[in-house]
Amino acid sequence: MAEEEEKKTKEGEETPNNETPEKSRDDGTKEDLPIFTGREIDKMNVPKLKDTALQYQGKIVGVHGMDKAQLILSLKQINNIPTEKSLKTTNVDRKGIKDRIRSLRKERDAAIDEKDRVKLKRIRKRAKALRRTLVRTA
Repeated sequence: MAEEEEKKTKEGEETPNNETPEKSRDDGTKEDLPIFTGREIDKMNVPKLKDTALQYQGKIVGVHGMDKAQLILSLKQINNIPTEKSLKTTNVDRKGIKDRIRSLRKERDAAIDEKDRVKLKRIRKRAKALRRTLVRTA
């Protein structure tokens, strides 16, 4: 218990969650905690994220038990960075695209049997474009 009290006096007082990320020292001056951008946080690996989260003493609890996604989320919340939601909200008919790819496979097989290379190339390009569309909207 006495050791914990000594650590608190050495490290400074904890600030409430609604204040800016600063911590006050014993001599009355305020030391700024690091402020990161969303891109910087996303690029960090897990050990760096844990070290960074430990700098915000008392604001993030259970740092060592968190995985990367949880660390990123908590650091973004502290730095007032909005969490990114899916940017792609399209009304693509995925089932229709898959049906079209299936029908193109049948046409492809027919083109192979007919040995029509031009038709085969067109069909393969269409199928590839449709598959790309599916991946981009996933």
